Amino acid sequence: MPKYLPVLGPNSPPPEVPPIVGTGFILADGLVATNAHVTEKLMRLPMPKDAPKGDWPFYAVLFHLIEEGKVPSAPDGGMGRIQLEVLGVFNVGDIELSKEGHYYGSRRPDFAIVHVKAKGLPSIKLSPDTSLLREGAEIATVGYPMGTDTLTAPGWLHHIGPTLQRGIISAVLPFSCKAPHSFVIDLMSLGGASGSPVFPAQDPRAIGILNAGLQDVIRTFAFDHLAAPQLRDYAHINTNLSYVVPAYLLDPMLQTIVNDPRFALPPDTKCLEELIQAGTFECRKKPGEHNEPPDPGSITQAKEGTIEVGTVRVDVKLRPS
Repeated sequence: MPKYLPVLGPNSPPPEVPPIVGTGFILADGLVATNAHVTEKLMRLPMPKDAPKGDWPFYAVLFHLIEEGKVPSAPDGGMGRIQLEVLGVFNVGDIELSKEGHYYGSRRPDFAIVHVKAKGLPSIKLSPDTSLLREGAEIATVGYPMGTDTLTAPGWLHHIGPTLQRGIISAVLPFSCKAPHSFVIDLMSLGGASGSPVFPAQDPRAIGILNAGLQDVIRTFAFDHLAAPQLRDYAHINTNLSYVVPAYLLDPMLQTIVNDPRFALPPDTKCLEELIQAGTFECRKKPGEHNEPPDPGSITQAKEGTIEVGTVRVDVKLRPS
């Protein structure tokens, strides 16, 4: 998410959730994997002229469930939005090709690692085993398709956290082999989902990083007074074919970074529990408030922070933070 947001006016409140540029997932303490095209976009975000030297224009933000009563500043629990300070970005170099065989992929795979100042983080393990990449194998991915728009779809914040999608591996590129440069899954990829982990449906280890979606191009026409079609414009339509960078390309880079003392975290790095305890949690609504105007008689206010809808009682405790 951007660190610095434009101020529209003295009476304009900041958004409930800042724009989500892309998705990432934690590989180890201080290391978050995402796409290179995501970090390139993040590093082009505007910064104020008086920003501290060495500052980065974005945060890595962890959405983390807070147990009720475990954090004094969030006594009701719910979903916490924890900002992780960025220390740097590691980009991958060109792939070293052997003199034998052929390679059909990009010389520079679309992934990067963001270095954040935090330890004790929940992490995802990589599975570099390319034998798992089989056409028809069930997979899933979790991330933020459409970014913040998904979280605020009805016009207000009604969803806090990632979205899970499921499909199959449709193709291995260029064909089934020990060293594919990519594979295709049959689910729609939308902006904001870039950098999402892809994993087997029954295995939590990541076998790849979602990095692109295939788009179809259609032409639109208008008819003149002679009923002759006139080309007006081109439109790009998302398809259910999305591309994934295999995890075996990322794994060697991760091992290099983890074992290199130059990339060690600073001594004053806090663990996740310390960050949560020191965090401030904001709830912009009062207990019992809701956004959607109720139809008369369909929703009535109940006691003890609940809302009654007919005979269903919904306990309202989760809150944005």
